[in-house]
Amino acid sequence: MKTSDHIIEEWLVINCQAGDRKAFELLVKRWNPKMLGRVYYTTKDASATPDIVQDAWITIIKKIKTLRDPRAFQGWSLRIATRMAVDWIRSNQVNRKREDIRKTAQAEFAEHSQRPDEGTLDALKRAIDKLPEEQKMVIQLFYQENLSILTISGLLKLPVGTIKSRLFRGREYLKGMLENKLYQDEKE
Repeated sequence: MKTSDHIIEEWLVINCQAGDRKAFELLVKRWNPKMLGRVYYTTKDASATPDIVQDAWITIIKKIKTLRDPRAFQGWSLRIATRMAVDWIRSNQVNRKREDIRKTAQAEFAEHSQRPDEGTLDALKRAIDKLPEEQKMVIQLFYQENLSILTISGLLKLPVGTIKSRLFRGREYLKGMLENKLYQDEKE
């Protein structure tokens, strides 16, 4: 049995699909608190929640005409918001991991030498120049431009795994070159 709330909601969805802006505003007013709650429950981040919900509404606006059954709006819209919240969590995890890696690398670097000499910096620059172009580009985007692996993947239109592989191979090559340079310096 349909309640008046269900009937109103279906009517709003149908009118939204027809392009009625006022119906969409009423739908947002009706569902925004539930979406905010769902997204906050997923992310546990009060400052990010409104932005994620706003992005969810933008997606809903763009895709509402693809919704075949107006009765499915509740589940459909909450799934969109939840997926966006999960994507936000994933991107933040990547950023946190990258920041942890940088901090660890900085601490290890500080532990081994307080400041690299000019010879080591020159050796590093020469080693970067010797990298294959695809590795050099990823190394520069990651370390010099401070872009995330996900962002680099989108920018270069390559899978995340490919970006990670190129970053790993580039680091290994640079590590070998620098170790060789340091070994040569110790011999002299």
